[in-house]
Amino acid sequence: MNEQVSERSRLAAALMAFFFGWLGVHRFYVGKTGTAILMVLTFGGFGIWATIDLIMILAGAFTDDTGRPLRRWADEQVLAPRASNNDLDGRMDRIDRQLTDLQGVLIDMTDMVAPPTTCTSPCLGQQSI
Repeated sequence: MNEQVSERSRLAAALMAFFFGWLGVHRFYVGKTGTAILMVLTFGGFGIWATIDLIMILAGAFTDDTGRPLRRWADEQVLAPRASNNDLDGRMDRIDRQLTDLQGVLIDMTDMVAPPTTCTSPCLGQQSI
């Protein structure tokens, strides 16, 4: 990861700005305490300042207190690691075996429940000729 990019989450800042922008919560989050207090006192610059901040966050132009831009949408450590092709092949083979077993069980169950299709002896309700 580039050292010039902030470690703060852009998604978190955007959500804070959207829901609590008028309180300056997103500015507290990135370390801009002074301007965050001004936002609290002016109710987000009467909504205008908060709206501009939200647009800047979404555009990737918003910076933290050290001047580094918020560019990462999520923390890489939180994201699940990608599975390798071998791992996916193993999972698919296991699912295929389970489906084959399930199909066999269902066929056995229908054989037990289904009535016979042909009568070798006189069946009830049929007239013998």
